[in-house]
Amino acid sequence: MMDASELSGLAEGEIAALQADGIILTPADIVLINALAWNVETPESRRLLSRGIPVFVGGVVLWPLTLTADDWYSRVGSQFGGKKVRTYALAYAMAHGRESGYALSHDGRDAERAVNKWRRKLTCSVRELDTAMSQVIAQSQGYDLPPDESDQNGMTIGEFSASLAAAAGGDVEFWEQRCSSSYAFSVMFAISQQNRADDRPMDGDPRIDAERALGWEIAKIRGRDTDG
Repeated sequence: MMDASELSGLAEGEIAALQADGIILTPADIVLINALAWNVETPESRRLLSRGIPVFVGGVVLWPLTLTADDWYSRVGSQFGGKKVRTYALAYAMAHGRESGYALSHDGRDAERAVNKWRRKLTCSVRELDTAMSQVIAQSQGYDLPPDESDQNGMTIGEFSASLAAAAGGDVEFWEQRCSSSYAFSVMFAISQQNRADDRPMDGDPRIDAERALGWEIAKIRGRDTDG
């Protein structure tokens, strides 16, 4: 059973190997190596509700991006001129990702006007909004992985949600608007596990990602020591 307050056996071995090579580890290095090592041993230990954890700020509720909200921000909100407007667009997507249709149906100038109208209703400071957004984003952040050199074409949001609906049940609306995108991707990981059991390997096994993340962190530490 995972106990993050204790040193993982895997982490202990990796730390000893680094120290044997004369590499000086900082306390932050040791903490991160231990967390990554526990991830290898229990890659599904961090379980969250499918919807994610809401953050309340300025009279609104922010949620982790749904697939619909993520798609809207990528296509529309991220194209707004000016960093400040794009920040409000991301917050707007977090607040409206679970609504059907209208809020995220805008694009171009209409979308910018909708975001600005919504922004004027907020009762918080920009700094408070930034803090709340950071708390939301942190729920979906993973560890740093090595660069993926494979040339793969990604699915569209429609293809991805349709695949999930067909393989895991539910309907497209649920996968696009009722759960966080990170949860949807976790379910796809589970599907890949099932395919592996049927001798149909797929990329995206969480244990493989966990092992890659640990190996990449060790490589970065060794590289840092060499460069220094």
